[in-house]
Amino acid sequence: MSSTTTSGSPDSPDSPEEQVILSHLVNRLLQREGGNIPVERVTLRVSDYADLSDQDAADLIDDGADAGIYTLNRSQSGSATIAGVSPQGPEPQVITDAFGELQHDTGADFRVISVVTDSINDALHDAGYDDFTALANASTDDIAGLTGTLTESRAENLLKEAQRHVPVGHRLAQRAAAFYSQRSNPDTGLGEARVTDLSLVTESVGEPRFLAEGWDPDDERGMYVSSIGRNAGTPVPTGLHILDNPDHPSVPKAATHPDASYDALPVDEHGEVIPPAVPIDPRLQLPLDELIAKKLARGLVPVRVVGPRGSGKNYLLKYLCHKTNRGYQSIDVDRATEPEDLFGPLVPDGDVIVPRNGAVKQGLLNGDTIVINEFPVMQAGAAIALHRLLNEGTLLVKSHGELVEPHPSARLVITMNPPTREYRDSEPMNSATRGRFRAFEQPYIQDVEEEVETLDRQVNSTDVVVDRPTLRKIVQFAHQTRQNESWPTLSTRNLTILCEHIEDGASPKAATKNELWAVAEPNQYPEDAYETLNDYL
Repeated sequence: MSSTTTSGSPDSPDSPEEQVILSHLVNRLLQREGGNIPVERVTLRVSDYADLSDQDAADLIDDGADAGIYTLNRSQSGSATIAGVSPQGPEPQVITDAFGELQHDTGADFRVISVVTDSINDALHDAGYDDFTALANASTDDIAGLTGTLTESRAENLLKEAQRHVPVGHRLAQRAAAFYSQRSNPDTGLGEARVTDLSLVTESVGEPRFLAEGWDPDDERGMYVSSIGRNAGTPVPTGLHILDNPDHPSVPKAATHPDASYDALPVDEHGEVIPPAVPIDPRLQLPLDELIAKKLARGLVPVRVVGPRGSGKNYLLKYLCHKTNRGYQSIDVDRATEPEDLFGPLVPDGDVIVPRNGAVKQGLLNGDTIVINEFPVMQAGAAIALHRLLNEGTLLVKSHGELVEPHPSARLVITMNPPTREYRDSEPMNSATRGRFRAFEQPYIQDVEEEVETLDRQVNSTDVVVDRPTLRKIVQFAHQTRQNESWPTLSTRNLTILCEHIEDGASPKAATKNELWAVAEPNQYPEDAYETLNDYL
C-alpha cells in the first residue's frame, strides 16, 4: 500500500473517510490524465469506491477546495476543473486495488511477476532476495531449482520481468555510476571534463578495408550493404567502402565502446547498434540509407537531406559512419556563422600571424564526413565560400592563402528543415547553392508498425519501459499530430523523450500531454489535441 501522507488524517474531523478516498481518487486521475480533470468526471466515478452521490462528492470537493485540499479552476460558464490535490492520509486499499501500486512503492511482493506463485515468492525471500533490485541482479543459476516448479526457463522469464519492477531511480543510479567511471581519470579515479582542440586532431581516418584484407574493391565484405528497412529481405550493396579503423576518435561509437560518450549510439540486448528506421524517399521511392550511401560512395559529392525536426536525419548519418568506420563531424551553424568559423581564423604566433584550422577544414584534411546542420541560416558569404568545394572538390581558403585538396575519404552532407508552415522562420537556401547538392527528403516514418519496432528497440533495449500495445497507441496518435498543422507535431525523437517520462513514473497520457505542450509553437494549442488523445490512451 502507498505511504503517501499529508497533514490530513482519515480519523480527523476535517478529513472524513469519504474525503480521503475522494482525494486519492483525484490524485490518481490527475496522474493518469496528465493535468486538469473536470469535476463532473470525478463525481461520476467516486461511487465506484465510496458510498457517495454525485452531489455529495461535489460538496466535498467544494469543502476541500476551501480547506486547501483541491485546487479548482472555474470557467466563465461556471464549470470547474481540478488542477491539483493534496491527498489526505495513506492511500486507501480500494484505490490501490483499482489503480495498482504507486511507482515509488518498492515492497518486494514478487507475486506481481506473472510466473511467481506463493511458494516461489516464499522461496525467493528465504534465499535472501528482499527487493526487486537484488532479484534482478541474480542469475538463472542462482534461482533455478529453489522450488520444484522453478525451472530454468521459468527462472529466465522471472528475471526478465523482475527488471521492470526495479525502481527507476536505482537503474538511473547504476547507469550514471557506469558512465562516471568511464569518464574518470584512471590515475586519480576522479571524474574529469574532456576538451578537444579540433585543430590538433590530425589523425586521418582508416584505410579502406578491402586494401588491408587484399579483397577486390567490389567485395561486399568491404562495403556498406543496406540490409535494414525495406532492404532487410534482399540486401543491396552500395559501394560505400568500410574503413579499417573503428577506434578512430571521430568514428561514432556504440554505447558499449570504452570511449563512448553521451551521444553514443544505443545498443540492443546483444550489444549491436540499433539501426534507424529507414524511410523511403517519396519521389525516388528507394530507402534513404541506400540512396545516401551510394552518393557517398561516389566521392566528395555534396548531399542535402531535408526533413522535419526529430525525423532521424543525424542518426541515419551517424549510423552510416559507424557501420563504415568513417569520421563524423556534426556542425551546427546560425546567422552569425562566417567563413572563419568553418575554416579557422588567423591567430598570432609570436611575431607572425598563422592560420588555425577550423572544424570543416580539419575534417576535410582528416577524411571525416562533415555534416552541417541548418545550412540555409548561414550568411550567404559562408555558404558561397564552399562553392568551389561543392563544384570541384577542392577548398579555397582565401584568408589562409591555401588551396586544400581533401583526404579521399572526406565527404560533405548538409541537413535542413523543409520550407513548410511549421518552419516558417527558416531561411530559404540560395538557388545557386541549392543546385549543387544531390537532395533527398527524409519524412517521418510512414508505417506505424515500423515506428513501433524502432521505438521498441530504442527505449526497451535493456529494460522494458513501455509495453508494445501502449507504444502502438502512442505512435498512432503521433501520426495524427503530423497530419494536423494546428496541433503540435510529435516526432520520433519526441516519442523517445515521452517514453523517458514514462520510465520516470508518468502515465502514458500524462507524458504525451507534456510532450505536446513542450513542442507547441506560439500559434498552436496542445489542448486542441487532448480530446483526440483520449481515443488512444
